[in-house]
Amino acid sequence: MFDRTVEQDARPAAPHSRNSQRLRDGHRREYAASRERGSIFFPERCAGALADIGVHGVVSFRDLAEARFGGHPYTTRRAVNDWIRKGLVAETRATGPDGNPFKVLTLTAKGAAEARDLAAERGMDPAQRIRTTRIRPPEAAHDTAVYRACGKERLRLLERGAAVRRIRLDTELKSAVARRTEAARRRHGRRAADAERRRAAREIGLPVDDAGRVLYPDAQIEYLGADGRTGRVNVEAVSGNYREPAVRAKAAAGFALHASGPAAASLLKRLGLGGGEDRSSLRGPAERDPATLEL
Repeated sequence: MFDRTVEQDARPAAPHSRNSQRLRDGHRREYAASRERGSIFFPERCAGALADIGVHGVVSFRDLAEARFGGHPYTTRRAVNDWIRKGLVAETRATGPDGNPFKVLTLTAKGAAEARDLAAERGMDPAQRIRTTRIRPPEAAHDTAVYRACGKERLRLLERGAAVRRIRLDTELKSAVARRTEAARRRHGRRAADAERRRAAREIGLPVDDAGRVLYPDAQIEYLGADGRTGRVNVEAVSGNYREPAVRAKAAAGFALHASGPAAASLLKRLGLGGGEDRSSLRGPAERDPATLEL
């Protein structure tokens, strides 16, 4: 999730295989034979992948393979097995909305310590939270969809020369607002607490509706733009069971909406949120249409 510039590979590309029969996609020999100059080295891929797991708490094996290992399952399995052997990562199974099982990865306490160092080395904000997460089976599919959605927004930012500095999940955002609200309530009462809640939300880029309710995204990406200015993108992974009023409210607030599954894609399309112009995430929430992507 957090990338830094990779220097060109000074070594020559691997020669073409003499075997005329094409190898299976993802086979380690094919991967070596098709290697190009400037490709990302395996340790660098592993560093980014381990940091991703720590930032998001729960990541599916398949999504990590796509995001960090070029979609190669053999290379991903090599990394995951090494992490498990070192006691850094736990691999378990979860069940998706369609009933099909999928593999999910989380960090151990030892893994979190290493991921924290890796995130710092990769230029992340010192306040970036690294998580050891207990799998919640009913929520695993949605939790992993948030990683995919953030990955799409991260690529948009990178294409525009921005650098991601921090990602905060909904639980962290809610906790930050709640702490300030409760402190104000204890000192000055209910009215002061309400004012502080609005102030806290505004300071971290969260919208408040007409009823005074804070609208929380699934994740918030903080970035440094190419012009040196900081900004935020509020990201929502929309599931098929979302209610229309909630989706409309978050769209109106400028959230970047990403469909998680065909039912969610149909919902966004029905609401007219799937075919608009895909504007830059750098231009501010009021100036962009929410992006809808099939995940």
